[in-house]
Amino acid sequence: KDLQIKIDTYLIEQVLINLILNAVEACEGKDNPKITVAAKRNNKEKTILKVTDNGSGIPREIMDQIFVPFFTTKKSGSGIGLSLSKQIMLLHKGRIHINSEEGKGTAVSLIF
Repeated sequence: KDLQIKIDTYLIEQVLINLILNAVEACEGKDNPKITVAAKRNNKEKTILKVTDNGSGIPREIMDQIFVPFFTTKKSGSGIGLSLSKQIMLLHKGRIHINSEEGKGTAVSLIF
């Protein structure tokens, strides 16, 4: 109960679907793929939903571009997933934070 937050469940579900699909794609070809979704409250009383994977990671040189609308490195991607996710988090007065290391994986935190 201490993790309850008021959100638009449909919009946040869309964000989580996007993040999980990104994680699945990043883990393709991995010997031991692992994706976790966790929730916690930090010491500043913020609720955090976190999606973590041990996939390919995001190259450092494109980290500044990943939230730019229509930017994509995927052959079949539209480039709107992370941009839209960021806008949805802003609507919730929250933010999205990405920590990634190429070859080791990515952790995406939704901070409410």
